[in-house]
Amino acid sequence: MVMELSRRKALALGAAAALLPTGTAHAAAAPAIFYSPHQDDESLAMAGSIREHKEAGRQVILVLLTRGENGGLLDIMNGAADCPLGTDCPGGGTHSFGLVQDDIVRGRTAEFEAAARRLGVDRVVVRDRPDSAWTDYAGFVREVRDTILEFEARYPGASHKLVNGYRDVIYGWNPDEPNLTHKACREAAASLESQIANFRYYWVYGYTYPLEQRTADYVLALSDRQFARKRQALAEYGRWDPKRGRYALGYHSVGKLMIDPAAADPHEYIDLPR
Repeated sequence: MVMELSRRKALALGAAAALLPTGTAHAAAAPAIFYSPHQDDESLAMAGSIREHKEAGRQVILVLLTRGENGGLLDIMNGAADCPLGTDCPGGGTHSFGLVQDDIVRGRTAEFEAAARRLGVDRVVVRDRPDSAWTDYAGFVREVRDTILEFEARYPGASHKLVNGYRDVIYGWNPDEPNLTHKACREAAASLESQIANFRYYWVYGYTYPLEQRTADYVLALSDRQFARKRQALAEYGRWDPKRGRYALGYHSVGKLMIDPAAADPHEYIDLPR
């Protein structure tokens, strides 16, 4: 209870500072910056927190760190692989669209931007960089680190929200093999913890775990309004409208694995710097 009150007070102070003259309470009024490795991570793990900051009057900036290329989704949409949704697929479960990878990127980014609108994000930044952690891990860590430093320089005293990639392993898989893109994001932030005071880390893959194993340094209980907005954002990843380039790509990727569990759990799982 003490932690929850302290968090609300801090958010409220940040909102109040925005009403003060320029140069007063500078750091408190700085925006909250959420960094999403891929299109869907923000809605899975951060959406309720985004709404919490918005409701407190904070500016929220959402940064998409990669293009989100995905060969598996390309194969599904072109009929080279079976649709994982089967009869639950909004497109009937059989696809043959003749897409290229840029179509997948555009479709995923359209979902991301629609979800951001649902959440009321003030500014969306799409970096349009390859998801290169799997081929050049150290280089990708440097890119994320440089991105954080860029935004800290632009918004001194901002709070920086990333995924906790050290924990982003699907339940039952080898704990020593996390998602490399997510791990790189966490590693980049860790290298800056001595320079930047305000980091928080969100556990995306926690929604693959049984409820009793979803733990973190701080478990954010979403209000009914926050949870409703989160569910609206998640629903954008299941929207089917091929004529407008919407192929429910997020749902084809992790719908049953993560989106459905996240849409059923009114909590988010946040870790602190170590």
